[in-house]
Amino acid sequence: MPDQKGRIAILDLGTNTFNLVIAEKGKQGEPVFIYKKELPVELGKGGIHKSHITAEAAERAVKALHAHRKSIGEFGVDSDYAFATSAVRDAANGREFAERIRIETGIEIKIITGDEEAQWIYEGVKHASVLSEKTSVIMDIGGGSTEFIIADRSNISWKRSYPLGVSRLFEMFRPENPISAASQSEIFKHCELVLEDFFAAAAGLQPIELIGSSGSFESFAQMILCRKNISEMPENGFDIDLEEFEKLHSDILASTLEQRLKMRGLLEMRANAFGFSVMLTGLVLKRLALRKMTLSLYSLKEGIAGHYLQ
Repeated sequence: MPDQKGRIAILDLGTNTFNLVIAEKGKQGEPVFIYKKELPVELGKGGIHKSHITAEAAERAVKALHAHRKSIGEFGVDSDYAFATSAVRDAANGREFAERIRIETGIEIKIITGDEEAQWIYEGVKHASVLSEKTSVIMDIGGGSTEFIIADRSNISWKRSYPLGVSRLFEMFRPENPISAASQSEIFKHCELVLEDFFAAAAGLQPIELIGSSGSFESFAQMILCRKNISEMPENGFDIDLEEFEKLHSDILASTLEQRLKMRGLLEMRANAFGFSVMLTGLVLKRLALRKMTLSLYSLKEGIAGHYLQ
């Protein structure tokens, strides 16, 4: 593909997946996303609860970044930027890992804070055009952390990152297959305790809807469409029907891993810890008494891309 000035690549090195987005500036100055690819890496597997990136995880990371580097070359990118989140920032050997990546792939990694991660997620959701003048709560469920941003289309009122990523929770609780009622209760109590200040902030700011940022929420939407035998892909602004989500919530928590792997619309790489995604989302909907849930396909990497294209 011919080189185009202003074309950039953003690498989002998450706890579960390494995501690549290639973008360029549109006619109105908006970011236009021309290529996206996510590769399963499981960087947190076997070590996130010990604040350590294992040798096996590091090998998977190097392999994935070589693959992404090839895609970047094929699209004639002018500049590329790589950002690491929870698994790397919390690991005792995170900087050592980043240096290995630099040496072996030539990719320089910026390790961002949880506060920065929440800010970039908000910027990405803004590009999805799903925010209004009314207050919403944005939720981004990751592998190592989950971010909450209470905001409208103009301003952030409150934001925070919590160590409640689904891979971290899975390593912490090691639940049965399927998750028992006792384990569910223990997990809910833990999450409620950790999110105490978020619930207090939400009580004061009173958001009217939940905006789910990519990842798990895209899977919710895709699974609901598959259950209705609708072949189209969900888009920004997709309304995730709460009655359908409740059915999905019950079915996921009652299912074994083997059953989830056969569920249409659920990516294999999300199946193992997907119970934590539905539990976290269900808890937030219930505690905040929200009656609307909207999908944003855009998140951190799209927010960063928009910034660098300005």
